[in-house]
Amino acid sequence: MGDGIFEASFGSGPRQALALHCSLAHSGAWRGVAECLGDEMTLRCIDLPGHGRSAPCPPEEFPDRAYAAALARLDGPVDLIGHSFGAVLALRLALERPDRVRSLLLFEPVLMAAAADDPDLLATNGALMEEVARHARAGDPEMGARLFMRVWGDGTPWDTLPEELTGRFTGGMGYVLAAQAVLSDDIWSLLVPGRLEGLRLPALMADGEMSPGLMPEVMDRLAARIPCARRETLPGAGHMGPITHAAEFAAAIRRTLAPAEAG
Repeated sequence: MGDGIFEASFGSGPRQALALHCSLAHSGAWRGVAECLGDEMTLRCIDLPGHGRSAPCPPEEFPDRAYAAALARLDGPVDLIGHSFGAVLALRLALERPDRVRSLLLFEPVLMAAAADDPDLLATNGALMEEVARHARAGDPEMGARLFMRVWGDGTPWDTLPEELTGRFTGGMGYVLAAQAVLSDDIWSLLVPGRLEGLRLPALMADGEMSPGLMPEVMDRLAARIPCARRETLPGAGHMGPITHAAEFAAAIRRTLAPAEAG
């Protein structure tokens, strides 16, 4: 499309899906889920701007460019799959282009503003992100990345990670910080009363049993507002559930889609 966005396709099934990865990852993060879905679904996956093999972009432009890249590839109606920030992108797509979305299959959209009624809950993540930002301002983004991945990674100790990964995580922290206004302040107005309640499609709202404590609260609040939402928790999974527990997430997708297919 000439926008510098890398695309990959996994699976060979008749159902067409668009899958959006989390911050600091890339399209290959969906390979496991696609393999578990076998010949049921084909996943069209992109590297978000500045991620994987996509062209870099100024960090402050990342959220809007990521949305534009996803929207340009929303050749609906499709099943829309998202993880973390990618799940927030998917939620916006479903709200703004419901005609192109057949189902919404999300793992831990990090829309922290959904828990704004509990300031104490938000304070913990707010303190973490402020510390990450402070290290970035001080010229030490690696320390910020260490702190961020300690909470939002898969539990692997930083010092045991390959240099390629630590370099990618450190280099991507500007994108993580640039997304905070979307996630914590809801500048995309996803949570305006009546918007989520207007979604009329099969929806999966999944989280991991071992995920940061804020996530179950966010997920419960989002699921309560989406009329057809199916709420699931993957045993033993953390925030990287779609990667570490691909089979379990794929099974949750099947359970969500089964009633619609039967109907």
